[in-house]
Amino acid sequence: MRKTVLTESFIRFSRRLTGLALLVAAAGIASCETHSNSERNESIAVYAEPTGGEPIDAAYVDVRGGLARIYVDSNVDFTASWQDDATTPWVTLLPDYSVEPQSGRRVVTLNVQRRSKTSSYYTRRTGMLILAAADGGLNYNRIIPVHQGSTARVSNDFSSMKYGKEDPRFTDGETSIDNWTTAQKNYGFSSTKIEGETVTHCYGKNGYLKLGDDKGHGADLISPYTNTLRSDSMLMVSFRAVAYTDYYTGTKDDNKIRVEVLDGGVIADFADSEKTSIDLETVYYDPRSDEFPENMWEGSDFLIFVVSTKANPITVNTRIRITCGSLAQPSAANSRIFLDNFYIRRLEADGQDYFTQNNGSGRDVILGAPFEE
Repeated sequence: MRKTVLTESFIRFSRRLTGLALLVAAAGIASCETHSNSERNESIAVYAEPTGGEPIDAAYVDVRGGLARIYVDSNVDFTASWQDDATTPWVTLLPDYSVEPQSGRRVVTLNVQRRSKTSSYYTRRTGMLILAAADGGLNYNRIIPVHQGSTARVSNDFSSMKYGKEDPRFTDGETSIDNWTTAQKNYGFSSTKIEGETVTHCYGKNGYLKLGDDKGHGADLISPYTNTLRSDSMLMVSFRAVAYTDYYTGTKDDNKIRVEVLDGGVIADFADSEKTSIDLETVYYDPRSDEFPENMWEGSDFLIFVVSTKANPITVNTRIRITCGSLAQPSAANSRIFLDNFYIRRLEADGQDYFTQNNGSGRDVILGAPFEE
């Protein structure tokens, strides 16, 4: 239940830049000149590839970290530096600039830190690569925004939920979505009330949610309406999901969940057939672990990819629904599923091929697997 990182950190960072650099970064343009209306002979062009391609105004680096290379075509000597808003910068620059033999472009190598070492967290952060003419008298440079991660459209780590205990085995204090505070309801999440039931079986717990109960009722969680989705062609949905295990008997609930796309878009894995749902199985927590309940979310992260098709495009009405168990009559088997860290993120045509890296929708193997230094 890590606190959500907000964009204010980048705003604070931007305010600390010099006035000219701030204007350049905000516009996404990477040149600074002494006289805006004068022609300059100096040129620093930046490319994502060693040969060919068009100059770029922004660069993207892998959320897993590692070495990233940016290629520079310049008619002036330059020095490279880095700025970001982290206490310890998340990028360091290698000191030597090699030359790409085919194009003659100089190579700036970035040593990039992993987006998160402790959790499956993809929300974008941005720093600035500054390429400045080595002759200070020229007063000429290029500033390239460097992005890691993707833009969040919906984000909630449910840290505002303070109902009952963090231990999932205890039900005292857990609260149906019907009785959440006004502020919590305003997040826009909803759930289906089973016909004939007096309460909806989606519960707020201490820092996370529970779907279903111990009487065989299933439940669902439906994401909020988000009008920013109207311009998106591919989305990445991420969340944690883990199933209930009885401490005394070891009996396990049904761990199957269905993730559906409502009112626009299809599951990317099934784009050819226009299928809008995918069935998954969650992990179970181990109530007898010495580290329980702190470790209950280990290995529980999922990534689901949603795309627009001509027949079924993503719209302002697009929502994501996660369902466990039956929404009709109670089942013989219980289906209690715990959910946390729900995000919908926009994916751009910028080389962020999370779909390929993760082998499609399913368990998160990019940042969700245990990290080893």
